Amino acid sequence: MLKRDFIMVQIEELGKVIAQLVSQRETGATRRIPEQIQVVYDSLKLNRDFLMDALPDALLLSLESDDRGGMLRMEIAAKALIEESYLYPGQRQQNMLQRAGVLLEYIQSNDKTFSLERLSLIENIRQIQ
Repeated sequence: MLKRDFIMVQIEELGKVIAQLVSQRETGATRRIPEQIQVVYDSLKLNRDFLMDALPDALLLSLESDDRGGMLRMEIAAKALIEESYLYPGQRQQNMLQRAGVLLEYIQSNDKTFSLERLSLIENIRQIQ
């Protein structure tokens, strides 16, 4: 139980980093965004290439541990990918957004928790593309 609580606190902290990224992007304070995105990826033990290329099932398996928090971690990774996409306008941004959309749709269809926020993100990605 303590291990699960500790991991949930870590996931919550990563969620706060994502919230900071969104805030910084919206206010134009983008200087530290690449560094903060890397912190998220490092904390999740991911790299962008794996995040972009792995099948969702394989990605989930790599993010899963005995705490069963893989879906939450995948959602954080998808949100980090969305924020990172704003750094690369053009085709690279489109590819990153498309991949984030695929991951969010996978989570939405496989997670036991229904999320309006997730659906909103998926719809925003569709509108951008």
